[in-house]
Amino acid sequence: MSFLRSLFGGAQSVLGVDIGTTSIKIAEISKAGEALKLSNYAVLETYGYLERFNEAFQTSSLKLSEKNTAAYLKLLIRRANFKSKSAIASVPAFLAFSTLIEVPSMSESEIKKFMDLQASQYVPLPLSAVSLDWIKGGEHTDESGLLKYQILLISITNEQIEKYQNIFKDAGLKLTTVEIEGMSLARSLSADQKELTLVIDIGSRSTSFSIVQNGFLKFSGQTDFAGGSLTQTIANGLSINQKRAEDLKKQRGLMGFGGEHELSTLILPLLDVIISEAKRVVVSFETNYQEKVASVILSGGGSNLIGLEDYFSKHFGLPTRKANPFSQINYPPVLQAIAKTSGPLLAVAIGLGIKGFR
Repeated sequence: MSFLRSLFGGAQSVLGVDIGTTSIKIAEISKAGEALKLSNYAVLETYGYLERFNEAFQTSSLKLSEKNTAAYLKLLIRRANFKSKSAIASVPAFLAFSTLIEVPSMSESEIKKFMDLQASQYVPLPLSAVSLDWIKGGEHTDESGLLKYQILLISITNEQIEKYQNIFKDAGLKLTTVEIEGMSLARSLSADQKELTLVIDIGSRSTSFSIVQNGFLKFSGQTDFAGGSLTQTIANGLSINQKRAEDLKKQRGLMGFGGEHELSTLILPLLDVIISEAKRVVVSFETNYQEKVASVILSGGGSNLIGLEDYFSKHFGLPTRKANPFSQINYPPVLQAIAKTSGPLLAVAIGLGIKGFR
C-alpha cells in the first residue's frame, strides 16, 4: 500500500486530521477555482492527561487509544459540522521511521527497484510488519560533479495504520491517506522557501524536528521533552497541581514576575534541552549532506509560550518565527486576529488538507 500517494479524485473538500498526544485538530480545506481555502476548522484539547497519563490519545510508547480517540473525533466532527467525509491523517514522528538516502540520478522505475531491494538495510523492523513508501525530496551535485537524488524512505507499522483505519471508520470518516507529520509541516510552511529551514514542533508529550525545503521533508528527529515536561517541572518546583502549573505556563511563559519570577528559571533548563536536541539534528544533517540550515520555524501548541520566539532566536543565532500555514491558503477574515496563535496549532492539519489537492 502506498500510504503517501492516495488521491481524492474530484473531492470538493478534504479534512486534514492531526491526532496529537492530547489534542485533535481538524482543518477542512476546499478548492475554489485554483485557490485553496480553509472553509472550517476545529480543535479539541483534553486536560485529564494533566492528572492521569493514560488519558492521552497516544504516547511515545506506541500506544493509541482507539476507543477514546474515535469517540472524541466523532464528537468534534458533529460539533463542527464538517461537510467532507474524506480525510488524511498525520502520524507522529515517534510512530514512524524515516531516513534520507542519496542515490545516483536514475528514473522513477529504477528508484522503485532500488528501494525494493535496499529497504531492509535501512528499516529497523521486518519489512512484513511495515508499509513502505518513498518520495524524492531534492537533488544536488556532489564533490565529483555527479548528480545525486535525495530520497526520503518512510515506514509505518501495519498495526499503526490499521488502528488509524479503525478509528476513522468508527468516527464515520473515510481515511484515504496517512503521512508523517513532518511532511505535512513541510507542505504548509515551506512550499515557497528555497532556504533550508528547521521546524521545531512542540507538542504536549513530544517535540519533533523537521528540516524542510520547497515543501519537502528532508530530515527529521524527535525528543520526549515537550510542553508537558515544562508543566510537570513547574508543578514540582512550585508545589502546585498540574492544572495550575499549565495555566501559569500559558499566562506567564518566560515573562514570570513578582511571586512567580522563578517560573522562567524552572522552564529554561528544559528549553535548553530541546534546543540542544534540535542543534544535534541540524549538525547531523549539515555534516552528512553539506548543506546549511538558514532559519527556524516554531510550530505546535507549545510554540505559543510567551517569550519563546526570542529565546530560540538568541540561542540558534538564526532568524526564528512562528508557523504561519495561512500563507498557503485563503481563510475567513475572522481568523486574522488569532492567526498568530492558531497558525502553529493548525500547521499539520492544514498541510494534510492541502495534500488532498496537490
